[in-house]
Amino acid sequence: MQRDEPADKVLEPAAAKEKFVPSLFDRIAVHYDTMNLVMTAGVWRYWQRVFRRSCGVEAGAQVLDVGCGTAELSLLTSELVGPRGHVTGIDVSSRMLEIAERKVGASPLRDRITLQWGDALQIQFPPERFDAAVSAFVMRNVADLDRALAEIARVVRPGGRVAIMELSQPPASIIRAPFMFYFRRILPLLGLWADRAGLPVAPYAWLPKSLETFPGAEELAERMRRAGMVDVRFLRLTAGIVCLHLARVAPV
Repeated sequence: MQRDEPADKVLEPAAAKEKFVPSLFDRIAVHYDTMNLVMTAGVWRYWQRVFRRSCGVEAGAQVLDVGCGTAELSLLTSELVGPRGHVTGIDVSSRMLEIAERKVGASPLRDRITLQWGDALQIQFPPERFDAAVSAFVMRNVADLDRALAEIARVVRPGGRVAIMELSQPPASIIRAPFMFYFRRILPLLGLWADRAGLPVAPYAWLPKSLETFPGAEELAERMRRAGMVDVRFLRLTAGIVCLHLARVAPV
């Protein structure tokens, strides 16, 4: 794609998305944490608290953070696993990992966390390697959702926990309409200062595009079941603009 294509051009799925997403997050990495707080008016911290309270990660667990980004979730989860547990974070964006390494290196919990490049579509760990897997605001960005869910189920032991937090379209139209207006019209304006050189879609114009094509909460739950997870349930947060899906990997 050429740079002069319109910012709202819809990307082709799969291969194009697989190449586009790492470049996008490399570009916005330096501002990522700040923009999350700005775009959510600080509500991101509330979602983190709910995640911590609900994810079910236990002390001593070996946990995989899929799409760890700047390590916000890895750091949070490392508090839950305690000194006997460990968190491994993987991400396809090298620039996000650089920032994550700095944050983890400055944390007293640094010995509990390992960060490395890794693709959610081909997780480089053997089956049943982890006691749990967590992920936040990643599944919208993968090129093949079903494959990513199957990979998560593969590397978590039977009975192990899975917690996935993701944006969702609110079920109530009175909330959904203003939410989608904000996502489609306001968020791209907040990202105008971002360097867009070489990107086929402006970074913050990508957010509404990724949400529009992402399954609703019920469908995502069903696809988790098809991937080999059981006891799937979800919590709608902030009037349903975010959902936290919780599950276990099915026993053999």
